[in-house]
Amino acid sequence: MFKNIKTDSDRGEVLELLTYAVLDHPERGEAALRTYQASDDWKLFGVEDEGLIVGIVGFEEQEDGTTVIRHLAVLPENRHRGYARGMLLTLIQERNPKRLTVDTDAEGADFFRNVGFAVYGSEDLPEGGQFHCVYEIDEE
Repeated sequence: MFKNIKTDSDRGEVLELLTYAVLDHPERGEAALRTYQASDDWKLFGVEDEGLIVGIVGFEEQEDGTTVIRHLAVLPENRHRGYARGMLLTLIQERNPKRLTVDTDAEGADFFRNVGFAVYGSEDLPEGGQFHCVYEIDEE
């Protein structure tokens, strides 16, 4: 079930997932968690399976209709089961953005390209590349 998990942000798997989303840098995961807890603008949703939060998507909605994805992660043992793609589809259905954007590394860019995002950037940048990914939502 896809749900707002800001109130569950003290659960261990939420910090674990945020740490995966920031490339296994625990201090960045903790900083992201503090930002979600303190900010009304940053939303944190997750998907549960048998009572365990197995995936998260953190985002910020902007006035122009853009939803900026700040974090997207699935527990390693639950990857390749469609959770990340499902969270993005649910995000589009429930929040009705005009576009989704995300900045990511090369591995993340491959995922976002595979789910239909346009990917801009270069692998020649530090830390394996930096990519800006954009998904325009048809208004039909």
